[in-house]
Amino acid sequence: MGIGFGIGIAFLACGGSSGPGHVEISGKTPAEAAALAARSVCLREAHCGRPSIVCMGGGAAGGSGSDASAPTMSCVATIRPIVYDDCYADASNDIAQLLTCAMPSAEQIDMLEICLDMLAARRCTTQAEADAVAEASAAGNPPPADPLPAACALLASPPPSC
Repeated sequence: MGIGFGIGIAFLACGGSSGPGHVEISGKTPAEAAALAARSVCLREAHCGRPSIVCMGGGAAGGSGSDASAPTMSCVATIRPIVYDDCYADASNDIAQLLTCAMPSAEQIDMLEICLDMLAARRCTTQAEADAVAEASAAGNPPPADPLPAACALLASPPPSC
């Protein structure tokens, strides 16, 4: 499986809300299923964008005494726009490859459908939320990683042969 989609999926973590309908991929060819899955996830990505935090450390703080040598850090949050066509091309290719090489069972397909539904339904991160994460990161408190839902096990850990 290509690394692009795996990394992209990791950045989709940002809360929940009502979203699009069920992504039905069972009974479809890998190419058909991949197209449906990519459309669902990439519509959300293109609508929401992807939060990004960039931190830069500075020299010494401007104070005196014991805090004069404390390093300063500045973090900025942006929500990068995602181009639907680029997302779709990468995701559909990666998902088709995964479905072809992993040959998932009916149960795994059901779990993958639940995963796709959950990913597509996540609410967008607001600029205020991204700014709060940047502020916490600047203070030395980066947020814990937001893992993929358990239903996304096949995406998170594809078989070694993929």
